[in-house]
Amino acid sequence: MAGTDFAVNENKSIMYKITSFRKRFTSFEILSAMIIMIGAISMLLPFFWMVLASLKTNAEFYNSTKWIPDRLHWNNYKELLFPEKGFGFLHYFFNTAKVTVLSVIGMVVACTLAGFGFARIKFPGRDLIFAFAVMTMFLPSQVTIIPLFVVFTKLKWIGTHLPLYVPSFFGAAFGIFLMRQFFLTIPSDFDEAAKIDGCGWFGIFRRIHLPLVLSPVITLAILTFQEKWAELLNPMIYIGKKQELWTIVLRIKDISTGQYNSRPELEMAGNLLLVLPVIILFIVAQKYFAQSITSSGVKG
Repeated sequence: MAGTDFAVNENKSIMYKITSFRKRFTSFEILSAMIIMIGAISMLLPFFWMVLASLKTNAEFYNSTKWIPDRLHWNNYKELLFPEKGFGFLHYFFNTAKVTVLSVIGMVVACTLAGFGFARIKFPGRDLIFAFAVMTMFLPSQVTIIPLFVVFTKLKWIGTHLPLYVPSFFGAAFGIFLMRQFFLTIPSDFDEAAKIDGCGWFGIFRRIHLPLVLSPVITLAILTFQEKWAELLNPMIYIGKKQELWTIVLRIKDISTGQYNSRPELEMAGNLLLVLPVIILFIVAQKYFAQSITSSGVKG
C-alpha cells in the first residue's frame, strides 16, 4: 500500500508540473519565442556565411552550391595581415584605431559638456539653441559634404586624418540630446546642495554629475566607435589615394577593384576582422547600453 500511495503521489506531482508548465507558457509566448529564434537565425546566417567565405579559395567562393569549403584556407588571413607588397593589415588597423579613439574622446567630452549645459544651466536662448541643435539631426549628411570640403581645403587638412576626427570635438546633435536627457533625470537638489558648499558649475559637473552618467557616456562611446570604425565616405573624400593613411575600410574596398584580379575571399576575411572589435565591444558594454537607452527618455 505504501508503494502504491507513493506511485500515485508521484504521478500527481508530474501532472501538476505539466499543468503548471502549460499555464506558464501560453501559445502566444511560444509563438513569440519562435519568431525571435527565426529572427536571430536570419541575422546570424549572413555572419556565418562570411566566416566560411573568408576560408574558401577563389574558385570555391564563386561556386554558389558549396557553402562549406573542402579545406579551411587560413592563408587568406596570412596574406591579408602580412602581404608581400604594400602595407600590412595591422598598419590600416592602427590608422583606424587612431581616428576612432580620437573621435570617441572628442565626441564624449563635447556632448557631455554641452548636454550638461543645456540641462542644468539657465541662460538666454537656451531652449532655442537646443531646438536648432536637435533639428540638425534631420539634416542629411550629404548636404554638408561640399561646405566641409571647402573649409578643410582652406585649412590644408585634405590628405590628413584631421577631417576625420576634429569635427567630433564639436559634438553631434544626437549625442547632445542623449546626454541632456540623462542629466535631466538627476534631481536639482544635488546642485543646490553643492552650491551651498561653494561649488561652481564645473565643480558640480565634475564631482556630482559626471560619476552618475557612466551608462550614457559608454553608450555614446559605443555608437561613435561603431560609426567611425566602419566609416567609408569621409575617408574616401579626405584621404583619397594616400595609401599610408588608409583605414581598414579603404583597404577592403581596394582589394576587389580589378575586373580580372577579384579576390572576394580576402574581402570577406577583411570584413570579419573589421566587425570583430565592434562585436566584442558591444558584448562587453551591452548592459550600460541598455540602461542608458531606457533612461534617456524618462524626462524631457
